[in-house]
Amino acid sequence: MENKQNTDSLLDRLDLYSIFRDIIRNLWAILLGVIAVCLIVNMMSKEKYESTYSTTATFIVTSRTGGSYANGNRTAASTMASSYSNILNSNLLKKKVCEDLGVSSFNAKMSTSVVKDTNLMQLTITSDSPWNTYKITRSVMENVKELTGYVSNDMVMEVLQQPAVPLKADGMYSSRRQTKIAIAISCAALTLAFIYLSYRKNTIKNENDIADKLETRSLGVLYYDGKHKLKSLFNFGKKKKKQKLLVSEVTASFEFVERNKKIAALIAAQAKNIGAKVILVTSVMEHEGKSTVSANLALSLAQQSNDVLLIDGDMRRPTLNSLFLDKDEGSDETSLAKLLMGETSMKRAMRYDEKRGVYLLLNYKNYPNSTDIVSKDTTAQLIDAARNTFDYIIIDTPPMSLMADAEVLAGLADMSILVVSYDLVYAQDLNDAIDSLKDCRAQFAGCILNQVRTLPGERRTVVGQGGYGRYGHYGRYGRYGRYGKYSNYGRYGNYGRYGAYGYYGHYAEQPAEQTEEAENPEE
Repeated sequence: MENKQNTDSLLDRLDLYSIFRDIIRNLWAILLGVIAVCLIVNMMSKEKYESTYSTTATFIVTSRTGGSYANGNRTAASTMASSYSNILNSNLLKKKVCEDLGVSSFNAKMSTSVVKDTNLMQLTITSDSPWNTYKITRSVMENVKELTGYVSNDMVMEVLQQPAVPLKADGMYSSRRQTKIAIAISCAALTLAFIYLSYRKNTIKNENDIADKLETRSLGVLYYDGKHKLKSLFNFGKKKKKQKLLVSEVTASFEFVERNKKIAALIAAQAKNIGAKVILVTSVMEHEGKSTVSANLALSLAQQSNDVLLIDGDMRRPTLNSLFLDKDEGSDETSLAKLLMGETSMKRAMRYDEKRGVYLLLNYKNYPNSTDIVSKDTTAQLIDAARNTFDYIIIDTPPMSLMADAEVLAGLADMSILVVSYDLVYAQDLNDAIDSLKDCRAQFAGCILNQVRTLPGERRTVVGQGGYGRYGHYGRYGRYGRYGKYSNYGRYGNYGRYGAYGYYGHYAEQPAEQTEEAENPEE
C-alpha cells in the first residue's frame, strides 16, 4: 500500500506537459548531441579499423574417376582445402603472384574454406584496395593450377563463381551498425537527461509545488484550455493575437468562470476576516497574467453585488485599457497618472463600465517615472477616499522584479496576492517576492497559479490547498466532469504568453499604441 501511494505521489508530481514541451524545445540540442556522437564514433572507427576489401572465388572439387557429388569427393575437398592452405601460404605462390603483378611484396591475406556438407571450396583474398584485391585473386587462381599436382593428381578444381571487384569495404557494415547503435543510445540518453532536468526544474507546475516549494498557500488554479494545445508547444516567441479573457465575455467557458468565482469568494472571505478592502495583485515577471487575473477578480466580486474599483497601477505597460475598452476609446488626459499628478479630476479620470458593472481608473501610455508618480501623497489620498466609497479596490501593479512600484503600492493596500505563472519563474525568486510582500503593510494572502497546461486527455489534479481542493470530487478535471458538455473547457484562448525575463523596461520608451496588446494573447 505504501509503495502504491509513493508511486501515485510521483505520478502526481510528474508534469507531462512541461516535460513534453521541454523536449520539443530542446530537440535542436538533442539533434546536435546525436550528430556529435556519430562523428566521434566514425572517427574512432576509422582510427581503430583500416579499410580492407575482400573478394571470393568458389570452386567445385571433383574426382577424375568418380561423380561430382559423391561423399568421397566431399572428404577429398576437405583434405584439398587443408592442403591448399599450405600452398596459398607458401612463399613460392606469393613470389609468382608478385612477379605477375610487378610488385616487390605480397600485400594480401588468403584463406580457403569448405562449404559444410558439400564439395565446394571458397578462396578468399583480402587486400587494402578493391582493384588490388581483384588482381591478386586472378593471379592466385592462375598460378595455383600449376601447384595443384603437388596436392593430388586425381582431384580437379573447376571454377563455380568468378571473383568480382569488391565495391564496399569489409568494415562498412560494422561501422554502420555501430553508428545506428550510437544514434539510438545517444538519443535515448539525451532525451532522458532533458526529462530529468525538466522534472528537477525548480519552477511551479501544480498546487503540490506551491505547498512544497513556496512559503505560502494556494488561492486556486487557472488552467489554459485553448483549442490547439499541442500546437502551442511549437510556438516559440511568436506574437499572438490578443483576446479578452474576461469572465464577462460570452465565450468564457463554464469552468473558467467558476474557477475565477471560487478564487474571488475565497479572497473575499479572507478580506472580510481582516477587514481588507484594498487588494493588490502582482507577479514576479511580466506575462504571468496578473492583469487578467486582476480584471477577473474585480468582475467576479462585482457580480456578487459589490461596488468594485479596478485601478491600473502598471504605468510602465498598461494593459487593462485593452481588456475593457475598444482601441479608439480612452485618452491619456483622463488617465490615472494625470489624476495622481493633479492634471485632471476624479470625475474625468474614473469611468463606469455599465456592461460589466465595475468602476475603472486606467492608463493609456507609458510613464518611465512611474515609481515617482505612485509615491506621491495623492496616491494614498486616492486610496483612502476610495475606501469610503467602494467595497473593494483592486490594484494591478507592475512585476516586482523589474521595478519598485508594487512594493510602494503594497504599503498602501490591505491585502496582496502573487500571481504565479505555470513553469516560468524559479521558486527561489518567488519566495524572495513573497518575503518582500510580507514585509509590506498589506497582509499577504497567497498565490494564484495561472496558465497551467495539460496534455489532451490528461487528468487535472487539484489538491486541497487554500480551500480549493473541494472541487476535486467533481469528476474529470479534478472530477469536474459531471457537468457534461462543460467539461471541455477549450474556447478562451491562451492564458498568457511566456515572456522573457527582464524585457519589461524596454516598453518604457515605446509609444502607447505598441503596448495595447493584451497581457494574455492566444497561443
